[in-house]
Amino acid sequence: MDGCNENVIEFMTNGTRATLSFSQGRYKSAIRKLAEKHPEDCRIIADNEDGSICAHVPVSWLRISPPRQYTEDQRQQMGERLKQNRSENTATQG
Repeated sequence: MDGCNENVIEFMTNGTRATLSFSQGRYKSAIRKLAEKHPEDCRIIADNEDGSICAHVPVSWLRISPPRQYTEDQRQQMGERLKQNRSENTATQG
């Protein structure tokens, strides 16, 4: 990539299709997976020379959601569950 670091989502008011352009790896991977799984809804339009990807998706797929806010107690409970799950997974693998 030649320093391209732009991610763009554009759509028209009352439109049904959004055009996405991503240079960030995790979004490019997500779009590729969606295009494989939902070829009728997610179409990759271009794999650009700068490494970015351009695709069309339904506007209904777009969401803006802030990260969840957890209390300290909830964080501790999640940490305990994570430790328990990891120890269970380690026990079944070994």
